[in-house]
Amino acid sequence: MEKKGSSGLNITLIHPDLGIGGFDKRLRENVEYLEELKCVADRKGVSHKDEHFGIVPLEAMAAYKPVIACNSGGSVEMIKNGVTGFLCDPSPQEFSSTMEKFIRDPQMAERMGSEARQHVVESFSTKIFGQHLNQILLDITRGKED
Repeated sequence: MEKKGSSGLNITLIHPDLGIGGFDKRLRENVEYLEELKCVADRKGVSHKDEHFGIVPLEAMAAYKPVIACNSGGSVEMIKNGVTGFLCDPSPQEFSSTMEKFIRDPQMAERMGSEARQHVVESFSTKIFGQHLNQILLDITRGKED
């Protein structure tokens, strides 16, 4: 969710209670599909707790926006805390105090937004993804295991 404050500063917020990132618990098929995925994860012995890797933070960072997100799940893998955004405990107090940092220092928000864009390009672009996928496929065909 993007908010524009009176300072004109754009801040992107990611919070699990807001239903942001593509999952809408009001849609029956979303809930049914999620339950199905959880069952498969349980059967395969794969954790499904705090493992959401939403695209919203990456989209925000690609648009030169620093991100404020919960310190769990996929956000931990995407956001460099204090560099491309901030990872917070999921409390209104922590989110609001973090937003205040950007309001008080718009230049910091701009710097972090530039760092965020660079991080997305260097770590999550389709080119980088393709290179990693190709390497994994080569490793598999050569019998290499991690």
